[in-house]
Amino acid sequence: MKDDKDTIIHVSLLDRDVLLTPHVYERMVERGITLEDLVKLLESKDSMAIMQKNFRLKITNGEISAVLQLSGKVLYAVTVFWEDKRQGKKKATE
Repeated sequence: MKDDKDTIIHVSLLDRDVLLTPHVYERMVERGITLEDLVKLLESKDSMAIMQKNFRLKITNGEISAVLQLSGKVLYAVTVFWEDKRQGKKKATE
């Protein structure tokens, strides 16, 4: 995965660009999740994809999760969070 712009990352594994919403940036800062953490999650073959009832796609590695939304041909990263809330708080304060 490489940074094309500040708001677009290319996920090689999906062969697709993912647009980062302002909301996902806010959550990354709030939760102490770096862009590198998100890239690693989306590129990892060990991550699992789960289709949610609202047709959003949850990508998780058991530690970090990202929710993606397909709108037309565009894939958006909607939010990102730690699976274990205590871990996120711990990481954010380190």
